[in-house]
Amino acid sequence: MSAPGDLSPQRSLEITRAYVGAFFDLHLKGRKQPLLDGPSPADPEVAFHSP
Repeated sequence: MSAPGDLSPQRSLEITRAYVGAFFDLHLKGRKQPLLDGPSPADPEVAFHSP
C-alpha cells in the first residue's frame, strides 16, 4: 500500500473516477459492480475497511 501523498494526481483521479462511477452504477442503475466487492489487484492503493 502506498503512503499518503505518494499517488500522482493522474492516478488519484483515475481511481476516484473508477470507484465513484462504480458506486453510482450500483446504486442508481442497479448494475452489479465487482470493483466494489473488495480489494482489487489492479488498484493496490485502495484499502477496504468494514464498519
